[in-house]
Order: sequence, then structure tokens, then C-alpha cells
Amino acid sequence: MTRGEILIGPALLRTSLALTSIFIGATALQAQQRHVEFSPVPSDPVVEANDYPWSAVGKLNNGVLGSCSAVLISPQHALTAAHCLYFKFTRRFLPAQSLHVVFGFEKGQFRDHLRVTAYHVPPSYDPAKPFESLAHDWALLVLARESTTKPLPIARDVNPTAILNLMTAGYAKRTPYRMTADRQCHFVGRSEENNLLYDSCHAPDGFSGGPVLLENADKGSYSVAGIHVGNQPWNGQLLSISVSSGEIWRAIGPCIEKKDCRFEHVATGPHDPTAAEVLAGLPNLVNQPADKKQLELTSSGPCPANDPKCAAPAPGRQ
Repeated sequence: MTRGEILIGPALLRTSLALTSIFIGATALQAQQRHVEFSPVPSDPVVEANDYPWSAVGKLNNGVLGSCSAVLISPQHALTAAHCLYFKFTRRFLPAQSLHVVFGFEKGQFRDHLRVTAYHVPPSYDPAKPFESLAHDWALLVLARESTTKPLPIARDVNPTAILNLMTAGYAKRTPYRMTADRQCHFVGRSEENNLLYDSCHAPDGFSGGPVLLENADKGSYSVAGIHVGNQPWNGQLLSISVSSGEIWRAIGPCIEKKDCRFEHVATGPHDPTAAEVLAGLPNLVNQPADKKQLELTSSGPCPANDPKCAAPAPGRQ
């Protein structure tokens, strides 16, 4: 290790990927040396969902009682996490027509509501091996029409130095009807392959698919530096993990700039069941008591380290 680098050794990884959280070993990280202060959880983290840049952060509903966050990157495209679109009980990605994104969502009211007509998940993401393919845990959504919301540009190359000012926002599980944010955080490191970024942002359950925002040089605008996919304990603190926007842009650039898009999951019409119809066909789940219906795609808490499920695929996974 050379001077000016931080090397974070193997650590336990906790992600909000599915119905449970699983601990596994993580890869080493590197970043420019700088003392990063980990701020306490903001006492008043609520932000106005209609104010820039929060106005481009949306709530993604999946049709099976689950929700994540998303960010608008062009008038008709949004990014989220791939694991938000996968329904583990059927071992299938959800139909596109079951997904919809709302912007300006506050206390049940919203400014804009858009259906998803198609989405792309990179073939390198394997929902049966979510941790091994974490660096590919992102999805591009195409919306039914252009949004009236001003999109946030995606940064095409990110150099994760600790001096950069970051923010993140989303719809946390504990506050599903109000957007919350961390407006003062910094990069802490990156993976050796430079496709995962680690920062000090507070990103609770429900922030999956939401953006890590980088303050631009003009100090008045922001770019999407990454898409949040999980958290990792390190040195008594909790790091936020995101897929780098540079990694994502290399795959989606032709679609955004040249309209050369390829979507594996497309709304095909009434013969393709919606997620609600899929759920209705699972009586063993529907008839469960409300407190036993674990249908959220985000986790409800950490998996105990001594739980054997933490080291093995969850039941129902291939």
C-alpha cells in the first residue's frame, strides 16, 4: 500500500437486497487518504420532494407491497437497483407493467406518476448470487412518457476522493411517505475494480436504487455518482455502497445518447401477469398474517452473525 491510500481489509457486508440480510466477506477498498468525519444520523433529515435536486429522486413501487428509490437521469429514463425488480418467491424479475415511479411524493400526494414500459438489467447481474454480482446491481427504466421533472445528469467518470461533497436521498422504510436525505457526506473508498464506491452517507433500508449525488464545480448543481445498493460495517461505522455511475454509463450511454436501447423486460400486454396477479396466485403468502408477510424487497434488519442463513442462500433461491 502506498502513502495516500486507505486499504480496508475483509469485512462483513450487510446489504438491503431482499427479504433478509446476509453477511459475507467484502473486497478491499482504496481511496485518497483523508480523515472523514462520520456525521451522526441527521436530526431533521426530511427534505422537500419538489425542491431541486430532490425533485429528481422518485419512489419506485413494484406491485407486490415493496418499494425502493429511483432517480431520473433523462426525461424518459430512470435508474434504480436491479434487486428491487426481482421477486424471490417466483424466482423471476417482475413484469415491467407492475412498476411505476412517482416524483414529488409527500404524504400520499405526488407531482408526477409514470408507468414503466421496459427495463434493462445487465446480464452480469445474477439475482441468485446477489453479493457476488453486487457491482452490476443496477437497472435502467424506460418510462411511458417524458417526465416534467428536471433530470439529474449521470457522471460519466468518478474519481472518488474524500474531498468531494456528496449527498443521498430516498424513501426510507421507516418514513415511506416523506423523502429523507443526508446532505453532508464524503467518499471513503472504492473497490479494486473501481466499480463499487463506498461513502459515509446515511442510507437506511428503502434507499436501494436511490442516487449518490456529487456536487458539481459550480456549487449549484449535482450529478449522479452512483446508485445505492447496500451498506457495510467498517471500523465501527456503517459505509454506504453504490455502483459507480462510470460503470453504469458505459452500458447505458448508447441508449441515452443514440436511442440504441435494448430492454429484456418489456410490458407486453394483458396476457403477461402483473405482479399483483402473481401475488394473488400465491395463497400461502396472501393468507399469512400481516406481521408475517415479508414481501418487502428491502431488508427489515441485519441478519445475526450466528444465524446459519447468513452464510447460505435464502430459501427458494437457486
